[in-house]
Parts: sequence; structure tokens; C-alpha cells
Amino acid sequence: MTHGQRRLIGENELAACECNPTDFVLVALSGGADSTALLLSMHKLFIEGKIRGLFAAHLNHGIRGESALRDQRFCEALCERLSIPLATEIADVPAYAREHGQSLEQAAREVRYDFLRRARISFGASVIATAHHRDDQAETLLLNLIRGSGTTGLGGMKPKNGSIIRPMLCVSRDEILAFLAEQGEAHCEDESNAENTATRNRIRNELMPMLRTINPAIAQTLCKTAELLNQDEALLGQLADEAEKEILLGDGLNRKQLSELPRPIASRIVRKRLFHLIGAVSEADIRRVLALANAQTGTAIELAGGYSAWVDSQALFVGIYPETLDFEVPFVIGVETVTPRGTWHSERTDAWHLPKDGFEAFLDLEKLPGDLVVRSRRDKDRFYPLGAPGEKKLGDVLTDKKIAKERRDIPLLCSGNQVYFACGLTISEHAKVTPGTQKILHIICNRGTMD
Repeated sequence: MTHGQRRLIGENELAACECNPTDFVLVALSGGADSTALLLSMHKLFIEGKIRGLFAAHLNHGIRGESALRDQRFCEALCERLSIPLATEIADVPAYAREHGQSLEQAAREVRYDFLRRARISFGASVIATAHHRDDQAETLLLNLIRGSGTTGLGGMKPKNGSIIRPMLCVSRDEILAFLAEQGEAHCEDESNAENTATRNRIRNELMPMLRTINPAIAQTLCKTAELLNQDEALLGQLADEAEKEILLGDGLNRKQLSELPRPIASRIVRKRLFHLIGAVSEADIRRVLALANAQTGTAIELAGGYSAWVDSQALFVGIYPETLDFEVPFVIGVETVTPRGTWHSERTDAWHLPKDGFEAFLDLEKLPGDLVVRSRRDKDRFYPLGAPGEKKLGDVLTDKKIAKERRDIPLLCSGNQVYFACGLTISEHAKVTPGTQKILHIICNRGTMD
């Protein structure tokens, strides 16, 4: 290949990242060989009209002193030469690591991606392009293997993950260096990469060279393994998504059906729900939540970020544990009754039909007292459910119906401590419509505002 003809990124690589000509791309630019080659390649694609816009972002982590300032000046000069808008910022990663009890490596990653997200939003970019390459992919597989991981972790990095794209995952480090040499482009060297304090550096500097003595093509082999595991994970993920649809029960999961699923499928359903809430998910949390499927009704556990997992008699839930709201609103027929647990619509009617569900009620208006209110549950409430043998404490009725404590905060139509309609359940025998009823009250609760 002659000077200037080598390409690291083409239309196939963009397609793998789901990147198209309408996208604005923000390049994470450190000044090292990898990100410099990425920026130059993306600039070429921008000139050719393969992407709509190009920006760059450089973070000084506040770790390497003068050499970090040298890298920043290099990035500024490169972007000025290419007429690429650049965002820069200086952080204090060591202080952040101490404040959050993290390793320097963990803190640097967290601070860096927060900066990149903010820069993307500021520029209005569609995606953030990072310079991860084939050797990084091999190291990631080994790192996750050492830490202990299933197919999700061993599948390594994806070409696209949310707003992050990695168009050089199939490019080797040697190809990157050859590309820069052919272009006559300089780059920065991060001296900390030679230090073996970070686990990834030890893998790169010690483990990978040792493995190459056994298999010279170890990086390609590991990347092929990651690709195969990704295919397995994609199928298992699809099966888990299909199974989840079958066991949905309102906002939760049918706990009996969940417990009967194969463990690889059940764990993926739980992992996805936890990930959407709290991000990073541990195997321990997945085990704890799955154990709830066979736990006693009402059992709840705390998770990170103020979230919880709990079960009622039928379902398992993950989210914000419901708080009890104490409220009381006067009930006026023909006027919307707005409560913290939903809006009630009421009217007089001469027509009766079987209620569609527990959120619709027909009551004998002449059997109702005049001081009705819609309110939350109280300890001394009494209820005579339709069709029941007699009146009981409302709490005992809810227990008989196996409604967990966290699901008992339902709005009630009451006079004093007498319940005439428990929204979501049924009406009272004291106010049921009979053949002799002359005036009927029709109520519909808007459950959408109760969630």
C-alpha cells in the first residue's frame, strides 16, 4: 500500500457502529496514537461526507502534571490544524478517587465519561467515538475473565453501546502505528502506560506478551472468542426478552413463573431491570433479587441508589418502594375527585352493567351517607366486601386477599370508618345495587394517575 492510502475506518466499520451520514461525531481525544489515528480517520470520513459533523474532547485528568499539559497542547494544535472544534477540561481525578473510595483507574474512567457526555450534549453530537481497538478488546476479555464474568462480560466491548461507538475494534495496535507512520503524523506517549500498578496495564505489559509466546495471534484469537460469546449472549438475551413478556404481571414479574425459568434466562431478566435502574449490576444483587421469587409475601430488600426489590403474593417488583400517603378529599357526585392516588369520575345513572374491573363501581345511591370522602387507609377501617360472609377489619380483608403491605395504599370511599368502595378491589355489601335500587351511582377510577 502506498503512502496515504491506508484506511483504518471505512463504511463497513461505520455500519457496524450504526453510524450514518446524518450523525455528528465527538471523538474522545487523548493525544495518544490510538485516538490521534481515530481523529484523523474520522476527519477523512467527514471530508468525504460519510458523517455530517466532527468534534473532539480532551480531558486533563490532573494526574501527570506537565506531561498532561503537553498532551493538551498537542490536541489543541491538531484540532486547530484540522479545523475541528475541541472541548477541554482539567479534572482532579486523585481527589475524586479519594472522595469516592475508588482506585485511580476507576475514578479516571468515571470522570472521563462524565466529561465526554457533557461535551457531547454541549456540541449537539449524536455519538461519542472512542479509540478502543482489537488489542484493547483482547485485554478486556482477559480482565473480565480474571474478575469473574459470564458471557456478557466475556463478550467484551460492543461496536455501539448507547451513545458510545468504537469504530476501530477490528483494528490492531500495529495497524494504528503503521497508519500514523504513513501519514507522517506524530502522537503523544503516556508514560503511565508502562507502569504496572493498574490491572489492565499488567495484562497489556506482562500477560499478553507471555501469551504471545504460546499463540502469536492471541489478540485475534481472543477477539474471535469474544465475538462467538457475543452471538451466544445475543440469543440468550432474545430468549430472556421473550420470556419476560410472558411473565409480566402489572409492573412486576410473576414470581412463580420467574422461579421456574432456567437460571440463565431468569438472571438476564433481573439483570436488565436492575441495570436500567442502577447501572452497574453485581452478580450478588442478581442472586438476592432472584431469591425473592420464593420468599414470604411482603419481603423486601434494599438495593443501591435508594431502590428496592420486594414481593407480594404473586409478583416481584424492582424500583422505588411505595410510600404510604395520608390524604382525605371530599367526594362530590358529578365532580372530578382528584387524589394523590388517582382521579375519580362519578355520575348518577339508570343503567347498570357488570364492572369491567375493580376500578369501576356501581353503588345504590340511597344507601350511601352524605358525608362521603375519598381517603387513604386507617387502622380502624371496616369493610364488608361484596359477596363476603360478613364485615371485617379492612386490614384483615387485605390479608385474606394476599395483598402485600406495600400494595395496600389504595384509595377508599368512606364515611367515618366504614368503607363503601375499595378502589381496585370491590364495593361493600352495604351499598350494592339490587333489583329494588332506584338511584345508581357510577364511579370510575383513573388508575393511570395512581402509579
